[in-house]
Amino acid sequence: MLTGSCLCTAIQYQIAMSDQIEKMVFCHCQRCRKWSGSAFNSAVQINSEAFTILSGRDKLKKFSVNGVNRFFCSECGSNLYTSRDSMPNIYRLRAGTLNTAIYPQQKIHIYTQSKANWDSVCDGGLQFDENII
Repeated sequence: MLTGSCLCTAIQYQIAMSDQIEKMVFCHCQRCRKWSGSAFNSAVQINSEAFTILSGRDKLKKFSVNGVNRFFCSECGSNLYTSRDSMPNIYRLRAGTLNTAIYPQQKIHIYTQSKANWDSVCDGGLQFDENII
């Protein structure tokens, strides 16, 4: 079982998983940079059916554009996860919101062709110019 929350802890969640998260994806596209306020976003892919909001559902807000839904806390603004209308069973959870330690075996960087010019990918993870997921 994994747990997590937003910065102010108004929204708390759990993920029912029997296995460890094996893959972390770092997206360098401009939309993710804008949403995260950083050089990239760090996400882990989870099954939406395994995700449960324990508290603060009334604080959860959604911003949607072109079939991509971004969920965040209305109190502190923490970005929590995204979903796509075309893949409703998959959430891309923002790894920084997890309270539980994870040890992903694979690190993947996507949209590296559009990464910020002041950023360097230096963790040895696989790099792709476009999305592969």
